[in-house]
Amino acid sequence: MSQLVARILLTIFMLPAATVVYIFTFVFNDRLGVGNREMIDFLISGATAWGFVIIYWLLLWRKGVQWNSTRALLTLLSALAAIGIGALLGFFAEEVVRFSTGSFGAFLGTMAAPISWLILTVIVWRETPAERRQRIRAANGSAIICPNCGYNLTGLNGTRCPECGSQFTLDELIASQPKAMDQEIEAGS
Repeated sequence: MSQLVARILLTIFMLPAATVVYIFTFVFNDRLGVGNREMIDFLISGATAWGFVIIYWLLLWRKGVQWNSTRALLTLLSALAAIGIGALLGFFAEEVVRFSTGSFGAFLGTMAAPISWLILTVIVWRETPAERRQRIRAANGSAIICPNCGYNLTGLNGTRCPECGSQFTLDELIASQPKAMDQEIEAGS
C-alpha cells in the first residue's frame, strides 16, 4: 500500500475516531460531574475531540504540506475562523430550536468547528500550480508541464492538456518550460 493510500484511509477513519473521543469524554465528564450542566459537558467534549482532530490531522499530513510562514499563519487563522463558525452556528441553532439549557447549540457548534477547520486547512494546504511544477520537475527533470495548470504532459502525443483543455503549439510549450531558457543558452554556446 502506498503512503498516499494509507494517508487517505487514515483520514477516512479520523472522524469516527474523533466521535469515539467525543462520546467517551462526554460520558466521562458526565459521570465525574465535571460540568454542572449538559452544555459544559458538550463544550469540554468538543474541545477534547477537536484537540484530537488537530493532532491527528497535523501528524498525518504535515510532511505532505510545503510549509511556509503564510501557510502556518493561515492555518492558525483557520482555527480562529472555525471557532467563529462553530459559535455562530451554535448560537443560531439554539435560537431556532430554543432549548433552555443551550446544550443543542453547544453540541452543534462543537461539531461544526473541527469540520470547518478541516475544510479550511484543505484549502490553505493545497498545492499551488508553482509548487506542483516544482514537485513534478524534481521527480522527472525532463517533464513537459502545461503552462496553464501545471499538468504533466509527458508521454502525450498531442499538445492539448487533458486537465484544463488548453491547446498549445510545440514552440509555446517549449518556451513556457522553466528550464527552456537555460537549455537554449547552453545549445547556443
